[in-house]
Amino acid sequence: MLIKRMDDGEPFDMGLGDTRRVIGPHTGAKHLTFNYAKFSPGVAFKQHIHESSEDLIIVLGGDGVIRLDDNEYPIKEGDVILVSEGEYHGTVAGPNGLFCVSVQAPPDPKLYQGGAQPQT
Repeated sequence: MLIKRMDDGEPFDMGLGDTRRVIGPHTGAKHLTFNYAKFSPGVAFKQHIHESSEDLIIVLGGDGVIRLDDNEYPIKEGDVILVSEGEYHGTVAGPNGLFCVSVQAPPDPKLYQGGAQPQT
């Protein structure tokens, strides 16, 4: 068993927000990763792709939009979003900021190394 606080996770770069890898292979998890993300109004979590992982995003506070390819969908506290493998996605915080957690299964180590982002 492992108990960690969300804000004690390892920071990783996916925009100008506070993004942290809390649970994953680096802590001994074999089948998933758990991340924490907190963004000020207007700040984006960069669009990216998990080639072979599903991504479950839970909005714990605030609001914003999730971008799927070129489309935007409003999201707010209480929403649970399932992003299928291969979908190009990211979020932008609304006027109240955005606080969410996400789970990827299986783990996608490329996310923490910038490799989950398409090359432009």
